[in-house]
Amino acid sequence: MMTKNSNGAPAAGRRSNHEASDAIASQLKRYYKSVEQEPIPDSLLDLLEKLDQAERAGIADGAN
Repeated sequence: MMTKNSNGAPAAGRRSNHEASDAIASQLKRYYKSVEQEPIPDSLLDLLEKLDQAERAGIADGAN
């Protein structure tokens, strides 16, 4: 149950929790955006290329 003050507005504790959640969300968005811009490691690109080759070979052989 949400606590409200005398004028019906949410209590200060709820407001500060919401503000803290907003701050955390904002920081996480900035962090993920920076990670998103990092280059993909060559080892991962090599693995993806091998997967593509294996899938193409399977399709060419008639396997699914």
